[in-house]
Amino acid sequence: MPRHKEFSEEELLQTAILLFWEKGYCDASVDELIKRSGVAKYGIYATFGSKRALFKAVLNQYAEDRKKDIQRPLRKPYAALPEVLSFFTALPTKLTKKGFQYGCLMANTGMELGVQDQEFSSMVKAFFDETADTMKACLDRAVNLQQLDSRADTEVLARFLINEFRTLLMLAASGNKKRDLKLQMETALTILQDTQ
Repeated sequence: MPRHKEFSEEELLQTAILLFWEKGYCDASVDELIKRSGVAKYGIYATFGSKRALFKAVLNQYAEDRKKDIQRPLRKPYAALPEVLSFFTALPTKLTKKGFQYGCLMANTGMELGVQDQEFSSMVKAFFDETADTMKACLDRAVNLQQLDSRADTEVLARFLINEFRTLLMLAASGNKKRDLKLQMETALTILQDTQ
């Protein structure tokens, strides 16, 4: 008779997110997850099968979580230039507060495993590509609302802004201060002033 699951998969994933975010894929262990979560090894392996499969589930959950918190302003159906500016203006504070001191799990995974693991590299790329598509939709609405010049290349602008987002994530993970992130963000946003 199969064992009954005596733990919340969602809670386990959130604990695993924090562990992988803090230590990275290579340095995190299932034994450490057992200590932090209180879930038996059998329960973890019966649910996910392997550390690798667990990490894939972690990355998928992390991506969904970021749509609901840090990226929320960009995901409003009416989001345009004010929401893009609000998103970037909030980043220096958000990225330097407790809970984000490890930067971004996706960006960290790209740096740790990107060259050596095609599957994880593809997941990281898909996350930032989808974020760039969301940014482009905001910029397209900004053009339609005449918040940006109609000649603005929203594809190029979106890619640039998402690369700047990644830069801010790496600066935060490297221990840079809020003022350093703010300067980087303000400099990057001057590109939008040139297209208004």
